[in-house]
Amino acid sequence: MIELAGTPVAKELVKALQLRAQALAEYGITPRLALVRVGERPDDVWYENAATKRLSATGAETSTFVLSEDVTSEEMVELLGQLNQNPTIHGILVLRPLPAHIEEQAVMNAVSAQKDVDGASLTSKGMLEVAPELAFSPCTAEAVIKLLDHYGFEFRGANAFVCGRSQVVGKPLANLLLARDATVTIAHSKTLHLEHLTQAADLVITAMGRGPRLQKTAFKRGAWAVDVSCRETQDGGVEGDIDAASAAKRVAALSPVPGGVGPLTTAILAEHVIRSAESSLQ
Repeated sequence: MIELAGTPVAKELVKALQLRAQALAEYGITPRLALVRVGERPDDVWYENAATKRLSATGAETSTFVLSEDVTSEEMVELLGQLNQNPTIHGILVLRPLPAHIEEQAVMNAVSAQKDVDGASLTSKGMLEVAPELAFSPCTAEAVIKLLDHYGFEFRGANAFVCGRSQVVGKPLANLLLARDATVTIAHSKTLHLEHLTQAADLVITAMGRGPRLQKTAFKRGAWAVDVSCRETQDGGVEGDIDAASAAKRVAALSPVPGGVGPLTTAILAEHVIRSAESSLQ
């Protein structure tokens, strides 16, 4: 069985991004991400640190804007408008979820498509549907494609089954798979008889984060499986949507949790920021 480990793929991508950042430096350009965080949620702080470290490794930089928990939607939109106009900022990432009183989609829509490096605005989502080559895809969804590309999965003609319908992973991932000529089925945590439906798939990608874990009986022999979910267990460990020990007896390739898609996500974010900086030369 092939272990679809993300760390070596991320390292390879970082090396390529270092060369691209060096080329930009010759024009006096340093790729820069504006990272907007509301409050002190531990997972937001963790991701901020991981993203900052990853971008730094490529030669890009991060400017963090920390807002108070009582910030208003209007104040966030005003800040994002300023960042849109700042020529030294090439990408904008707003950490989510936002507090309940914030109009999240309105805030995300305030980020210009040219700097929306996580594909969160409605404009970016629309572009991903009709012209995916022009849009920034959500980083996690694109990380899945990058991971599968690296290990040689053949998308064209494959039956791909996506478990999850979120705007961050499931739906954009389905569009990316369609763009690669796969035949795509989408399910979710409330789909009945899920394990019976996945048995015909060449590729199963799970991003539900809840519900029973998929056993080996959910996969046909020789299928590929990517587990995007990573949730904490009662004993303090982490697990995904797939029972890896069971599934490994049936599938041809499986991503580990942790260590699969996760390490690639921040590398894709860095690539988007550098790509945006490169477009400023045109």
